[in-house]
Amino acid sequence: MPVDNTDPVSFTEEVISSPKAPSELDAIKSQSAASSAPSPVSAPASATKVKTQSINAKASAINFPGLDKNGIPTGFTVTDSTGSLGSLYITNRQPRLSEAELTISQVAKTESGAANIFLSQQLTSDASGLSYLASLSYGKNGEWAPLLTTLTYLNSERILSGDYLVTAIIKVESEVEMVGRIPATAFGRDLLQAPRQVITRLVLNPGKTQILAQAVYVVEKGVK
Repeated sequence: MPVDNTDPVSFTEEVISSPKAPSELDAIKSQSAASSAPSPVSAPASATKVKTQSINAKASAINFPGLDKNGIPTGFTVTDSTGSLGSLYITNRQPRLSEAELTISQVAKTESGAANIFLSQQLTSDASGLSYLASLSYGKNGEWAPLLTTLTYLNSERILSGDYLVTAIIKVESEVEMVGRIPATAFGRDLLQAPRQVITRLVLNPGKTQILAQAVYVVEKGVK
């Protein structure tokens, strides 16, 4: 399983992450300065767009449980540094279409079987390419602990099926101190400390209006 020691960079943006599911956030206020930003992204930044590459061969070399032999997600899955493979819950919100861009905003979180992770994500497509904004939290002592993160790598590829394969690598910088509690409604495994990074791969339909599959890999600190 990859650990991404080189951290290739397509663009970098710093995000204070906080889960945005209404049932888990109603009890508290965001502690970040960007708490007034539209859900689900807690601190969106101006992102450089990545132009989609047309690829008629195998996807790139990243591979971990939940991906097939070509590196493409097989369903909605989450794995961690122990090799456990669990299921990923994802919302089914309708895309937002304007004259200039198309936006998908979905929440993905561990349902069971692996490290508890909460990923609020927004994918925006326009004439200049694709951008990906993510807010990340992890399960700690039965609660969601929001994280300060940096998106270090983003890539979009057209695959043989006509769908798009999107790869994002999110580096964890630190944990955000919170005053309130955010109960974690997940049935995976809580972590003792924040993960080092999270790698995710998504399959988008040809119109980029729907996430057809997603695999998440939680890279833990001190676990090989």
